[in-house]
Amino acid sequence: MLGRRIGLTKNRIQKMKDEFRIGPHRPDKGPFPTEVEGTVSQYLLNPRGEVDGLLLDDRTVIKFPPHLARELVEVIRPKERVRANGHLEAEKLLKGHVIANPATGRAIREIKPTPPERASALGPLQSLSVAGTIRVIRRNPHGDIDGVILEDGTLLHFPPHAGRQFAKLIREGQLLAAVGFGTANDFGQTIAVAMVGRSADALALVEPPPAKPKRHPEDRKIREEES
Repeated sequence: MLGRRIGLTKNRIQKMKDEFRIGPHRPDKGPFPTEVEGTVSQYLLNPRGEVDGLLLDDRTVIKFPPHLARELVEVIRPKERVRANGHLEAEKLLKGHVIANPATGRAIREIKPTPPERASALGPLQSLSVAGTIRVIRRNPHGDIDGVILEDGTLLHFPPHAGRQFAKLIREGQLLAAVGFGTANDFGQTIAVAMVGRSADALALVEPPPAKPKRHPEDRKIREEES
């Protein structure tokens, strides 16, 4: 009986530590994929004045990397409807992965920033859309599909988990439509894909990657105390 009481006490202490560390409104099992839709109330800015997110009318906050601020404001503006997916980090707090404008068909996906030494030589990304036949399927060193080349030479890039998401669509000789941001110049056209489908009328958002659970020093201390 005494042992059971001690166990309950430890559970209560652990719950209190968790609430102190992450707050009572965070999802129980950490960030998880979700999708939201609503009307943009305003842009969110960081101290440098860069747009780094959106506030919706229902007070949902969508975070987005500031290095894509120029591209984000081309996709969506205040008072417009937005559709976005990503990881829910807390109540009404979404870390955005793909942000799309249902009215215009434009969309952008989170990508890594360009190194500073190269960024000054490159211009902003362009909103691009394409439809064509897959000529070549590209794979990374692990064998995961991470892009395709269309018959017209356009290169489409997407993360490996998206290759699995759209595995049934990605076949050589298959028609494919895509929307995203990228570059079109004298050397060709390349797009970081945000939406993919069999046609422009059947596009789906690229899902966010699996969330990696964060480990905290307190968790290790609890395990050591219990062992």
